[in-house]
Amino acid sequence: MKILITGIAGFAAKHFLHYLNEKEPDSEVMGIYNETAPSFNEEKLDGLHTLFCKVNLLESDKVAAVIAKFNPAFILHLAGRSSVANSWKAPADSVMDNTSFFLNIVETVRTLKLKCRILSVGSTEEYGNANAGLPLKETDCPDPASPYGVARVLQQKLVKIYSESYGVDIVHTRSFNHIGPHQKPDYVISSFAKQIVQQAKKGVSKIELVTGDVNVIRDFSDVRDVVRAYYLLLYKGVSGETYNVCSGKGYLIKDMIDLFSTIIGEHVLHTTDEKNFRPSEHKVIIGSYKKLLEATGWKPEYDIQQSLRDIIKYWEGEL
Repeated sequence: MKILITGIAGFAAKHFLHYLNEKEPDSEVMGIYNETAPSFNEEKLDGLHTLFCKVNLLESDKVAAVIAKFNPAFILHLAGRSSVANSWKAPADSVMDNTSFFLNIVETVRTLKLKCRILSVGSTEEYGNANAGLPLKETDCPDPASPYGVARVLQQKLVKIYSESYGVDIVHTRSFNHIGPHQKPDYVISSFAKQIVQQAKKGVSKIELVTGDVNVIRDFSDVRDVVRAYYLLLYKGVSGETYNVCSGKGYLIKDMIDLFSTIIGEHVLHTTDEKNFRPSEHKVIIGSYKKLLEATGWKPEYDIQQSLRDIIKYWEGEL
């Protein structure tokens, strides 16, 4: 596989590289990052031929130069301003930058007429406050409830336009919440795990988390399952189509705290902080991966407890 990956320093990219190293160890990888270079252990990726390059995806000429020189067979577009919380603080940046990142890539492929498949990674935020029944399906009408969600809907609409009108080979995902080792503590489950490990190491008498709304239900997948879905879609997805990447199960955030309690063998308390609440929060998100299963044979392999144990183990090593 000859693949260009944007957002190479990120959480999902790290896991994708490890999966690719197992499946196709002679692959050529061009990784693009914007600010911080990836800190991967190259010894564990010794089968891959990797080259990392600092590129601002807002600079279309530089994006075009890198893609033209590398001439990839595949592009995995993971880069983006992916924080929903931050999109409320800077909505214009979220919508305009995420859209421009994507456009600069697909425009390059279109104008250079490259034979290249693009995997456009979107989000469950595209569904927003969708009034359809659960689980959410790709045919349900998007109704984004955050600036970030709007950006991802625009991206999905552009996928359809470039695929159907220009013939660019693009597949889109609506990726639901994913969790696992190496995730930043900006995200809820990783934040919980980090807080737990920090307090446990200090020997506090009671472990207590500071949380946002714990009475919401989310569909969590292990990132290692997610990157396997991306790999399969690069080969088997239908151009112009959108696929949910999800577990098909809903987990109450409060119950996730109880699972952490079971794993560490100690009751974990929590207090809510309204500063962690979002202006608009959909209460229940559960997706269907039936379309993905039919196209690729993909099913989740990691159970939620294994994911949480691995996240705790990761933070024990980090802290």
